[in-house]
Amino acid sequence: MSISMKTTPIVVAATCLAAGLASSPALAVEGGSGFYLLGSRTSMGGYVPPPGTYLNSTTYAFVGNADLDFATGGVKLSGQIDADAFLELPTAIHVIDSPVLGGNFGLLLTVPIGWKSVSSEFRLTGPSNNVLESGKSEDTFAFGDPVVGATLGWQQGKWFTSVTTIVNVPIGDWTKGSSANIGFNRWGLDLTGAATWLDPDTGWEVSGAMGMTFNGNNDDTDYHSGDEFHFEFAGMKAVSKTASVGLNGYYYQQVTDDTGGGAVLGGNRGEVWGIGPAFNASFEASGRPVSMSLRMFHEFNAKRRIPGDSILLSLTIPL
Repeated sequence: MSISMKTTPIVVAATCLAAGLASSPALAVEGGSGFYLLGSRTSMGGYVPPPGTYLNSTTYAFVGNADLDFATGGVKLSGQIDADAFLELPTAIHVIDSPVLGGNFGLLLTVPIGWKSVSSEFRLTGPSNNVLESGKSEDTFAFGDPVVGATLGWQQGKWFTSVTTIVNVPIGDWTKGSSANIGFNRWGLDLTGAATWLDPDTGWEVSGAMGMTFNGNNDDTDYHSGDEFHFEFAGMKAVSKTASVGLNGYYYQQVTDDTGGGAVLGGNRGEVWGIGPAFNASFEASGRPVSMSLRMFHEFNAKRRIPGDSILLSLTIPL
């Protein structure tokens, strides 16, 4: 890191800003992403399985990059961020035998593990042309924060509806100053409602899910991430008795400001769209029925986010 010109209050402020960006170079919310996995509730989002115990394995891969062009307090920031992630999200689901409020009630636990890499190069220019340049590259392979939750679902004719709440438990890998943390070091609560219309006669399915993520404070960085709205959707058509294809996507918007001493970029609200193809299939493995879904997303119209391309491959098997 090098600083040209003499040290002035603007350069000192820029140095503080750079330090914050180096440890968390992505923009919207601290760390650049929330604990809710966008795209996880598209096709069949309103469906809750019948009583039983199930194991779901979701593999998530993301490749993204963003150009930085931001100005605040007389300081201009420019540069580039590259972010890649490959996570495995094993989830245990138990749906109890007795109905609750006329629906199927289930408990779930997810323990993520995976790899994340973030590299950044940026240049800060003050109003007197004071310049600070820096770059950083990190990667991590570790366990993330466990997620616990509950879901309640109903069926009425061709309609499946559900409400789900999940809680992020901040005990996963997290290091202050790292830009490639798997964990979040903050509590989080997400509430999502979903509905699916499925017509077995025509093979058409339409699904939608809407939710809010409420973030707690990261006491180690004095950063309180804003609350996040997400909407997901899918339209699918059966091409055989065991397979369907279609289109799925999501919209994300941060609806309240980031706050606290660590929020050096101010309110910092993010927004992004994602859309892509989807494929569902069912088959048997070792005599057990397996449900599979493959979802792909290309992000666009991103604001204060690192847009990218992602793939979610999920397999669910009853135990």
